[in-house]
Amino acid sequence: MKTLKILLIAIVVLFSSDVVAQKRLSKIIESGTLRVGLTGNQPPFSMKDKNDQLIGFDVDLANLIATSMELELKFVEMTFAELLPNLKEGKIDLVISGMTITPRRNVEVAFVGPYMISGKSILTNEKTLANATNPQDIDADLRVVTLDGSTSEKFVENYMQHVKVELVQNYENAIQKIIKDESDVMVADYPTCAYAMLRYPDKGMVMLDRPLTIEPIGIALPYDDALFVNMMDNFIESLEATGVLVLMEEKWFENPYWLLELK
Repeated sequence: MKTLKILLIAIVVLFSSDVVAQKRLSKIIESGTLRVGLTGNQPPFSMKDKNDQLIGFDVDLANLIATSMELELKFVEMTFAELLPNLKEGKIDLVISGMTITPRRNVEVAFVGPYMISGKSILTNEKTLANATNPQDIDADLRVVTLDGSTSEKFVENYMQHVKVELVQNYENAIQKIIKDESDVMVADYPTCAYAMLRYPDKGMVMLDRPLTIEPIGIALPYDDALFVNMMDNFIESLEATGVLVLMEEKWFENPYWLLELK
């Protein structure tokens, strides 16, 4: 009898979860709006142009998704550390914000992708540091700046025990600290460091030739929304199969002309 009760409870839980997932996706479709969470200040993933409009790789990706779902797109900007809590609370429908897929995050939310492979790098004015091949080469009496709540923060915490760390809410502030010599090293994803080099070519900054890690970047969704996850997974696979993701990477990571759109 006890075994039967446990089995019945399990069936109810599974059925309830499926119903929640169906209602969640149906609610999004019925609302006519897809709410996408991002920071809006993680170039080249997302940033503001001269007209204060969001542009970037993640912005283009979100537009493609909303168009495919025939929904109006609504960007919800917040700090990086606020993204997953707001997703779990149902204040946004998904997160597209240069977010690395990690086991710790995957316990809390579902991920689709990766839609890009990135890795940790550094931005610095110290030419010798650009030769680093592992985190230990940077673990010294240095001032390090990185993004609060990011995998870059965790990377510094795990591998750099002798540095003085400063956390910021966006990477533009971090880049300015390197330019103004208020920090020695910025730890960030490789594309962010590459953006800084493109944006400020005359500031004498350098970065690594290749990333220190390999990190998958994905879309975060509610963990109990199986139908939504399945739909997004199929869509990202189609973008990859048709070469769209490659074209987007060329546009935002290799072609510098979009920099003319920035303030």
